[in-house]
Amino acid sequence: MSDKNKNITILIPEAKPQAEVKRVKKVKKRKKRSGEKKRPIRNFLIFVLIFSVASMIAALLINFIVMPGFTRKGQERILLDVQGLTWEEARHLLELEKFTPVKGKSIPRDDIEPFRVIAQMPRPGTRVKLGRRVYLDISIPLENVTFPDLVGKTLRSAKILMEDKNLNIDSVSYGFSDMPREVIFWQSVEEGKSVRPGSGVHVKISLGLSNWEVPTVVNMSFEDAYKAINDAGLRIGTVSYRDRNDLLPNTVIYQSVPGTTVLTVPQPIDLIVSRYNEELESETEE
Repeated sequence: MSDKNKNITILIPEAKPQAEVKRVKKVKKRKKRSGEKKRPIRNFLIFVLIFSVASMIAALLINFIVMPGFTRKGQERILLDVQGLTWEEARHLLELEKFTPVKGKSIPRDDIEPFRVIAQMPRPGTRVKLGRRVYLDISIPLENVTFPDLVGKTLRSAKILMEDKNLNIDSVSYGFSDMPREVIFWQSVEEGKSVRPGSGVHVKISLGLSNWEVPTVVNMSFEDAYKAINDAGLRIGTVSYRDRNDLLPNTVIYQSVPGTTVLTVPQPIDLIVSRYNEELESETEE
């Protein structure tokens, strides 16, 4: 059979039924209408949210910035300077200005009349709310103090003692004395004298003795010997021990420089001190 006689088959797409086409169109229209309905609701919710946030910010600004300004207006004044006035004068003026005066510290002063205002808080010239407390420090008279005994004390100890009594050490000099080195052996103001606070004194500090007499410390306890040598302006050198059961322990049995010796140059005193020996006691009993 020739090609001309062959059957030609053409595929034609099967058309959808009319009812199906209508159904699809209805579904699309329904979705479109649903989207158009939701959009106004979403826009409304966004508007409500923005409005709420803006309202809260506006309320905070009014509450914390605008309203306090209106509230304080006319309720503040510049604080007067009442320093130098008496307490009664300062109190009267502050009360007239609608402030509340309160007594602060009482400070001893000798450069201003007693019972005068010497400081105030808040500071004068500042804007202060009416009715606020204003603290006033008042001067009071200085009372005399009893001058202390500084003899025998180091300069540092004397300064601490003087500061506690509001007194001063004006000047210091040095000299030989029978007192140990670096302690005060003379003061210009007599002990026990009544003086004004802030008063000063001149003191002399010992350089030690110009010559040193060695104390006799044999047969003393080591503690007593140490004190005697130290009081004489000397110091202990080497301490060694020797067994002596016939003496109390720590009794001085020898000193390197004899007692009553006068030294022109200080030197350490070596000591030999007794100690108890149990083995020696046992040998004696045998």
